[in-house]
Amino acid sequence: MSNENQKFKILIVDDAPINMQFAACILEREGYHLMFAWDGETALDLVKSDRFDLILLDIIMPGINGFEVCRRLKKNDATRDIPILFLTSMTETESLVKGFEIGAMDYVTKPFNEAELVARVKTHLELNRSKQELKKTNEKLIREIAERRQAETQYRNMYENAVQGMFQSTLSGKILSANPSYVRIMGCSLPEEILTNEDISKEFYYNPEDREKMIASLKKKKILTNYELRIRRKDGTPAWLLLNVRLATDDKGEPFMEGIVTDNTARKLAEEELRHSEMTFRYLAVHDNLTGLYNTRYLYQVLPELIRTSVSDNTPLSLIFMDIDNFKHTVDTYGHLNGSQALQEVAETIRETLTEPAYGVAYGGDEFVVVLPGFDKKQAIEKAEEIRARMRETVYLSNRGHHVKLRASCGVSAYPDDADDMTRLLRLADKAMFNIKKKGKDAVCGCEEVV
Repeated sequence: MSNENQKFKILIVDDAPINMQFAACILEREGYHLMFAWDGETALDLVKSDRFDLILLDIIMPGINGFEVCRRLKKNDATRDIPILFLTSMTETESLVKGFEIGAMDYVTKPFNEAELVARVKTHLELNRSKQELKKTNEKLIREIAERRQAETQYRNMYENAVQGMFQSTLSGKILSANPSYVRIMGCSLPEEILTNEDISKEFYYNPEDREKMIASLKKKKILTNYELRIRRKDGTPAWLLLNVRLATDDKGEPFMEGIVTDNTARKLAEEELRHSEMTFRYLAVHDNLTGLYNTRYLYQVLPELIRTSVSDNTPLSLIFMDIDNFKHTVDTYGHLNGSQALQEVAETIRETLTEPAYGVAYGGDEFVVVLPGFDKKQAIEKAEEIRARMRETVYLSNRGHHVKLRASCGVSAYPDDADDMTRLLRLADKAMFNIKKKGKDAVCGCEEVV
C-alpha cells in the first residue's frame, strides 16, 4: 500500500456487484479512497457533490449508459479533466473506439487482471497530476521571472533551491550558470560537468541541429514558452524538456539566453504509452485477433465503397469466398490449439499471394474472403488457383512436428458480371463455394461453373 495513493479518490460505476467488489478489493489494497455508484444518474450526482481524481465507468448499465455519462462529464468545465477509464470486455472493440472519440482516456477489460488494473489506474492518475502540476508550475515560473528583477536575494534563494532547472547559456552552447536542478535534469552529479563544456549540443543532444533550430526560433521570437526539446542525459538515456527561455544581452551587448527547464519525461512516456494503446485497439477494431487479416466489420464497412469506386471508374471488382476442406478433421486429429495455428498459417499463405489493394478477410471459423479490386472474374479465378497451388505446396504445422496438408474450396463472384452490390456478391461467391463442396471439394467455382 502506498501512502501517496491515499490522496487519490476514485469513483467506480458499475451495475454488476461482483465487478465492483473485485475492483474495489484490488484498489483498496493499493490504498486508494473509493466511492461507488450503481448507475449513471447516481454517478453524476456524486460528481456534483464531491471531487474525484479518476472514474472507472462501465459502458452498459440500466438507464444512462456509460457513453452518455462520459459525454455529460466532458461537457462540464468542472469535470471535463477527470480521467475516465471504461470498464469493458475484449469483444467490445467497437465500443472502445467510440469511447476514445467521446473523451475516455483508456479502458480496463473485464474480467479484471489485477496487475493491468493497478497499472492503468496509476498511469492515468500520475499523468493527470503531471498536467495539473505543469500548469501550476508554468504560472509560478512566469511570476518568479518578474519578481527576480525586484529582489535579487529572493531570486538567488529560489535559483539555488527551485525544483525546475534554471540556466544561462551563450548562443554557441556554453553554459554560463546552472542551478542544482538543471544539473540533475541533465543527468550530472556536479555543476562542473556542465560548466566546463564548451558546447553542450555535442554531448547532450542526439541531434545538434535540434539546438540550432531552437536558437533560430529564439532569435526570431525573443522568447519561447513551453518549447519541447529531446536531449540525451549524461548516462545516455533520453529526456524530454519543456523550456521557457528568453533572449537577453550582457553588459557588453553580447546576446545570451536564460530560462527555466521542466523535466517532462514522465508525462511524455505516459502519453506515448496511451497513444500506443489507442492505436493498438483501433487496429483490433478492424483486424481479426487470431490471423491478423481484416475482420468482417472492416469488410462490411469498406466493400460498399469499393463497389462505388468500381462503378465510378468503370473497373472490375471480384471476391473469392474460400473454405478449408475437412478442417474439422484437422482439429479433431491435432487439437484446437493446433487448429488455430493452422488457421494462422493459412492466413499467411493468403497474404503471400496478395499485393495491395487486394486484401484478405477472416470471415469466421475456417472461412476466408479475398477482396480483389481491379480483378475481373477470369483474373480472380486465376488468383484463387494460385492460392490453392500455394496451399498444396505448403506443409502446415511443421514447426510443431506435424505434416499437415490442407486444401480449399473457392467460390468466385465479380462486379459487374454477377452483381452490383455487396450482399449479392458475397452471397453468390458463397453459393459458388458450396457448389464445389457438393461436387467433391478442392476446386474453384465461378458462380455456377466449376473450374
